[in-house]
Amino acid sequence: MPTKEPILRGDIMAKAEIPRDVMTFWVRGGVLRPIEAPKTGTGFKLRFEWYEANIAAIMNQLRILGVSIKGMLSVCKVYRDAIAFFDGRGATRDEVHAMWSLDMIERNVIARRVKRWGYRDIVEAPGFDPETNPLIAAEAADNISMEDELWAEIVPWTAEIHGAQKVTVRVMELWEGMPREEFRRHLDPYVNITEQAEVSYAPDGVASPEELTFFWRVGETDDYRFRWGPDAGKLARADGAKSMIAIDVSAVLRSVWHTPEGGASA
Repeated sequence: MPTKEPILRGDIMAKAEIPRDVMTFWVRGGVLRPIEAPKTGTGFKLRFEWYEANIAAIMNQLRILGVSIKGMLSVCKVYRDAIAFFDGRGATRDEVHAMWSLDMIERNVIARRVKRWGYRDIVEAPGFDPETNPLIAAEAADNISMEDELWAEIVPWTAEIHGAQKVTVRVMELWEGMPREEFRRHLDPYVNITEQAEVSYAPDGVASPEELTFFWRVGETDDYRFRWGPDAGKLARADGAKSMIAIDVSAVLRSVWHTPEGGASA
């Protein structure tokens, strides 16, 4: 079953389906990071944060597809930077999802207000007839403050129907001090790597491009970039992708957290 408790090396090997020699190499190479790794002592069982199993499973897919260890480390860095960014602010995954809603609301309101200003230019132009363009005239005449407009959009997201991902006072406080560009840069990798796919998640056949995470290189380096969502493949091509890999991460992580019990635990 899904857990947020630390897990042992053998559990990661079983969940991510990686052999012992690969596990050892990845720990020594920094792909996977144990919570504690004392230099002395016998019989010590390495423990890892639960999300290291997710990292291991995704890295195993990249390994199978021929990504170098340097490429894996570049992907891991993006994941770990995202985790550090949100953990450093004390935000839980549910709170990050709630802030994601706030970000979409904020951007939509700003876009709507910019459009409204454009309508005002149209209304003030010579020859404009409000009777033949009542919607434009009404929008241009709307003088609602940005604060009131934002709050009107936020209120529905405070309802209990949104469960643990509803907007709360704490979420609003976190969002108030959140650097927007950094939030958007770290959002996708954080949500991606901290997923524990539900048992009910059962993709029907091959996943659509909108459900895939795309990994790609630009130039001759081993630095990988990645993006999830409907525009990910298009963005990779526009970015000049040298090589591109697409993985159904949700399916991979579902196999991690919903496989039969009985894996090794050493």
